[in-house]
Amino acid sequence: MRFIFKVIVSFIYKILDFFNLVPAFFVLLIGAVLYFTGTLSANPTITLIFQILIILSIVYAIIATVKKLLGIDNKKVKKSKGMQIVSKQPQTQVDDALVERIATNRQEQIIKEEKPRYFKLKQNPDYIMAEYSDRYELLLITANGLKKVRTDYKG
Repeated sequence: MRFIFKVIVSFIYKILDFFNLVPAFFVLLIGAVLYFTGTLSANPTITLIFQILIILSIVYAIIATVKKLLGIDNKKVKKSKGMQIVSKQPQTQVDDALVERIATNRQEQIIKEEKPRYFKLKQNPDYIMAEYSDRYELLLITANGLKKVRTDYKG
């Protein structure tokens, strides 16, 4: 029963979120509380404010939904789902040879001594993720070996 309720509420929220109706829903929820307590019918000023809020939230929902559907959203930030590890087994034979070819300075020699765990990325097979005891490194597979793209430190 709890699972069914969670699925229904999640589905309703996704619909409200897609059409940007979450603010209008909360204004309607406040309006219902005001109505059932008798405050809405007793005070015409509160009724007017409530009606203005409903109109503004619906206008916002229409404008934001049209912008989203036309692709003229102001937000250019892409949400990433992060990395997905495809295999849990280290690929030491191939990857150790690639790491050997890129060790040129002292920092990369320290990396070579630690023997990290390697993972291929599901999103792009041209990348390998190396897991060290204190960091993760994203490496690009090139014709000349591995090229470090970025480092993310743990904790």
